[in-house]
Amino acid sequence: MMGYSHTVSAAAGWLALNHLGVVSVADTPSLVVTTLACAGAGMLPDIDHKNGSIAHSIPPISGWISGIVAAISGGHRKGTHSILGVLVFWAVAIGAQKLTYEGIPWISIFLAAYTGGLALRVLGAPGGWLGAVGLGYFAWVTDSLAVLPLAIGVGATVHIMGDLLTTRGVNPLWPLTLKPAFASRLWRKSGYMALPILGDAGSRREKALCLLLCGYILFVSAEILGFAPPLTA
Repeated sequence: MMGYSHTVSAAAGWLALNHLGVVSVADTPSLVVTTLACAGAGMLPDIDHKNGSIAHSIPPISGWISGIVAAISGGHRKGTHSILGVLVFWAVAIGAQKLTYEGIPWISIFLAAYTGGLALRVLGAPGGWLGAVGLGYFAWVTDSLAVLPLAIGVGATVHIMGDLLTTRGVNPLWPLTLKPAFASRLWRKSGYMALPILGDAGSRREKALCLLLCGYILFVSAEILGFAPPLTA
C-alpha cells in the first residue's frame, strides 16, 4: 500500500473500532486526536524504508532513525512489518506513557504530536507541523494519552494488514521465516504471505478502497459535527 492509503485505512479502522465499542474514547476532542495519531501510526512500519515519507519527515533525524531501524529489522517489509514489530511499537508507546518529568509524560505527548502531525502532512492538511504542536497540547489536556498506546498499535497493525493485501505481502512471523512445500501467490517461496486482492501497491483497486474509506471517514466526521444521522452499531 501507498502511504496515503495506510493513513486513511488506519484512521478508518480506529473510527470503526470506536463505533463498534471495541475501544472507548471519552469525548470528541480525544477522538479527533487519537484518530490522527492512529492515522500517523499507520505510517510507522515504513520507518524501515530510507526513501519513504516518514524517513524524510524531520530531517536529518528521521533519516538517521530510519537507517538504524532498517539495519536492526533487516530492511523494508521485514521486522517492522511483523507481529513482533507491532508489539515493539505498542511497547514504545506504553513506555512513553510511563516516562514523566515533573508529572508530565513529555515523550508520550511528543509521540501523539508526531504521529498526528505526520497524518496531517500525508493528508495535505494546512498548518504542517504547527498543527502537530496543537495536537500535542490537546493530547495532554484531554484523555487522549490514556488510549494512545492502543491507537499506535492499531495503526501499525492496519498497516501490516494493508500490505498483506498487496502482491508483495509480508512475513508476519519475522524473524522466523516459514517456507511452503509448494509455493503459491498466497505463500511465496521466500516465506512471505499475501492475500493479494488489491494487487500491486498503488493499484486502482487500492485507490477504490481508499476512496470508500474516505467516504466512511467523512460520514463519521459529519455525524460527530451533527450534520448526519448517527450510525447504528
